[in-house]
Amino acid sequence: MARVAASRWSAVGRTLLGGIGNGSSGLLKSSHGLLGSLSCGSFLSQQQRTFIQMRTNLKVVDNSGAKRVMCIQALRKRKTGARLGDTIIGSVKEAQPRGKVKKGDVVYGVVVRAAMSRGRCDGSEIKFDDNAIVLVNKQGEPIGTRVFGPVPHELRKKNHVKILTLAEHIA
Repeated sequence: MARVAASRWSAVGRTLLGGIGNGSSGLLKSSHGLLGSLSCGSFLSQQQRTFIQMRTNLKVVDNSGAKRVMCIQALRKRKTGARLGDTIIGSVKEAQPRGKVKKGDVVYGVVVRAAMSRGRCDGSEIKFDDNAIVLVNKQGEPIGTRVFGPVPHELRKKNHVKILTLAEHIA
């Protein structure tokens, strides 16, 4: 605990020392960093965004007939939960009356929107307001024929190109 506090204060000190030599823009940046690190109460009151893990409810954003799915298992090599582009196994909790999937079905899905921020290669971060998936079969092909809402282009790296072609907006 003392080591964490010491490293935090040394980082603030380095920011202040670096800001003095860089001019006024550095001073504004360093004073903002100082206020951000000193106000621990506001840091603890912020909502912590986490991985998509077991028992997480996700919105379904395709026309397969499901409305809401609860995550049963994240199919990743590591122990942590699922992120953008990962495949999960879920149970359908709400479904439309005449859809392709029914309530209680166990389905596969690809995470297309996640509330946890993810860094991009250009230094920007992408974060969505909700957690959403597109239902797929065991081979990774989408069950529905349309995908609603924005879909990140990181799905191309995970070989979910079919989902990108069905999406109406690529973020």
